[in-house]
Amino acid sequence: MHRSLLLLLLLISWPGGGTEIRLGVHNFPPYFVMTDNDNCGGDAVELSRSLLQSPDIKVSTVCATPARLYKMLQNGEVDLTINIKQTKALPDNVSFVATPYVQLSLVLLTHGAAVAREKHPTIAAIRGFDYHGQRQVLIDKGYSFIDLPESISAVEMFIKGRSSALLTYEAPFNYYLQQQGSPFEKHYQCQVLEHIDAFFVVSEQSAHKSYINDKLTEHARREQLSYFAN
Repeated sequence: MHRSLLLLLLLISWPGGGTEIRLGVHNFPPYFVMTDNDNCGGDAVELSRSLLQSPDIKVSTVCATPARLYKMLQNGEVDLTINIKQTKALPDNVSFVATPYVQLSLVLLTHGAAVAREKHPTIAAIRGFDYHGQRQVLIDKGYSFIDLPESISAVEMFIKGRSSALLTYEAPFNYYLQQQGSPFEKHYQCQVLEHIDAFFVVSEQSAHKSYINDKLTEHARREQLSYFAN
C-alpha cells in the first residue's frame, strides 16, 4: 500500500484523527516523577502508556505545575492527568474515569516544638490545592500557608525547618524519605486527616476523550479493578 494512503487510513481510523495523547504530569511521586532535566515518568505514566499506547498512538508527557496543568486541561492542551475530584482549581469542563486510580492518605505533619514556639505556625503546601477543604480548616486554626509549586518542594521546605508543618499526601512524602535515606522520620508528628480517591481526569476539549475513557473503563471492567494502582 502506498505510504500516503496508509497514513490517511490511520488518521481516519484513529479517534480524533490524531496520533498523540498528552498526559499532564506534575511532581507527585511515585505516581508522577519529574527529574532535574524536566523528564516525566513514574508509575502512573507507565500504566497510562501500557493501556493507551499502540503502534499508531503515542502517549507523550507534558511536565508542569498543578496550577498550570489545570489551565491546560481547560484549554485541551493536555488530554488527561490524575487528580482528586474535589480540587476547586480544576476546570468545569473535565470528566473522570469511574474507577479511581489510587486512594491517597492526606496527612498533617508537624514539628511539635516549632508549632509550640511560633505565634503564627506555618504550613508548607502545594499552590492550587485546597486539600478537600482542609486548607481552610487549618487557616481557621491560625496556620499561615507557604505555597510551593509542587509536592517535593513543599516537603523540602518542611524538612529544612522553614515551615512548622506540612500538609501533604503521604505517598510523595514517603517517597522523598526513601530516596534521601533520611532519618527525619524521628523528628515529626503525623496526623492522618482523611483518605481520598484520585482519578484519571479527562479534558472535555480533548479530541480523544472517548477513546481514553473507553480504553481505561474497559481495562478496569475486564480486570475487575477497585483501583488502577496496586
